[in-house]
Amino acid sequence: MTKPRLIILAWLLLLIPTCLLGIGALRLLQSEETRLAATDRATAHDRVKAIAGNIDLAIAEVQEGLQETLRSLPQGQLGEQLDNWKRSNPLIRNAFIWRRGRGLVFPDPEHPASDEEALFVRRYLTLFADQAGWETQREEEASRPAAPIDAVLAERKELRQLAKQAPVAAEPRADAFRPGRPSVAAPAPQPMAGQGGWRSWYADDQLHLLGWFAPAGSQIRYGIEIEMMALLSRLLGNLPTTAPAAESYQLVDGNGRRVHQTGSFEAQRELQPLAVAGIGSLPHWQVALYRQAAAAGGSGILLIGSLLIGTFSAAILLGGSLLLWQAWRNQRDARQKTSFVANVSHELKTPLTTIRMYAELLGEGAIVEPEKQSRYLQTIVRESQRLTRLVGNLLDFSRLEQGRREYSTEVVELTGWLPELFATQQVRLTEADLELQYDNAPATAEIQTDRDALEQIILNLLDNGIKYAAGGKLLRVSLTATATGYQLVVEDRGPGIPASRRKQIFDKFYRGDSSLTTRRQGSGLGLSIARQLARDLGGDLTCRPIDQGACFVLTLPRRSPA
Repeated sequence: MTKPRLIILAWLLLLIPTCLLGIGALRLLQSEETRLAATDRATAHDRVKAIAGNIDLAIAEVQEGLQETLRSLPQGQLGEQLDNWKRSNPLIRNAFIWRRGRGLVFPDPEHPASDEEALFVRRYLTLFADQAGWETQREEEASRPAAPIDAVLAERKELRQLAKQAPVAAEPRADAFRPGRPSVAAPAPQPMAGQGGWRSWYADDQLHLLGWFAPAGSQIRYGIEIEMMALLSRLLGNLPTTAPAAESYQLVDGNGRRVHQTGSFEAQRELQPLAVAGIGSLPHWQVALYRQAAAAGGSGILLIGSLLIGTFSAAILLGGSLLLWQAWRNQRDARQKTSFVANVSHELKTPLTTIRMYAELLGEGAIVEPEKQSRYLQTIVRESQRLTRLVGNLLDFSRLEQGRREYSTEVVELTGWLPELFATQQVRLTEADLELQYDNAPATAEIQTDRDALEQIILNLLDNGIKYAAGGKLLRVSLTATATGYQLVVEDRGPGIPASRRKQIFDKFYRGDSSLTTRRQGSGLGLSIARQLARDLGGDLTCRPIDQGACFVLTLPRRSPA
């Protein structure tokens, strides 16, 4: 398995566990948030159930006291007793007497004494007209001699336990509602035997409560209708007087209308309640707990946890990717340096071998012809220059890498200096079978620069043309003025540079053909050093696409006025 594949495999081994860890952590957060939400809903349901239970118990206590008073009323002048009781007790809205076979006898259905009595008669007309209507009560209610409150209390045993945790408003004692409360010395009236109970009745789209009692062996039933508003005013204390800013407790009637609300938050109609509990003594009435949408959306655990997990996962992946990228880059640089050392060794060995061979021949006196001696000496000089340029590139590369390259600037007049520089390279160009064409557009071109560094840049560009574009037979150099300085353009008619490699050619150690058997000399540092020197001098070196061959543009800044 190659090293790049090992790096990819290592990155996958980092990516997959990190993703699995992140997904698992998110699932755990979702489960925890779901559990907390369920716990919150269960707690809210217990609270409203306890409140509803308290209301049930308070209503049952009131009903028990009223029922006990009904059982204790003297039978003589019963209508007057009921009327007096109604007038003295704000909990009683209306009183009635019903006789089997005759129907309602008090108040007089034909001649009601007031509009309220007329409304009462109309409200319960169906009940009072039905001979069997009273017999449709629950069987356990009719057959049990004890007061129905016992059944209510038994059915709400669980509510009694919950009620201990909810606030309970103090209710008036049941005997405070009884008419003619006896003094301490007077004996208390004894309850009569018989059957009694309570029934709910819907009329005019409202709930009404009717309490009745039938003495044993009697044909009459008498009772009272509770004043619902007075009853509710005594029950509202069971709702919490304080609630969190985001919560609201509401007492809702059977038509969905809000009867009472506690808490500063006012729930809108479209908002669904968090928890609801029915009130057994008030059919279809409910206690509802509402919570604002922002608060009901959760505690933010999932959001905060997701951000933390995402940040943690991103940090792992980013850190791991940086380490893998650094390892890959170091591996690439190591390969390039290995290739560079091999190429440089080959480049150094070739001129040294040539110089040594020709020097030994001349030293031994084996070459006596003056023409050969001159040619051998020229070869030694040429190879020495080549060796000097190669060593110079290596030294410059080392100084540039370490930031120790020093520049000594001076005024250089390009129009006169460039032809002199090109003349020194004419022999090399002729040997490479290259024709140099120089176009000098501006009359004068003065710049403030380092002469040696600029010479090295231009010589590296000429070397690049000799190595790769000798087959094109032409090397064209032109100098033009720009708004900010000058441009030296070097064009050849060689094979050109593919678009994908125009940026890579300026990388250190990069060569189009890095094999040891290539016929092109070089170390892969010339263009990299040339661009770095150009930028250090305030200019730049770029590669411009042309139809045929390669084109390098050296930008030089204009000399600033003194």
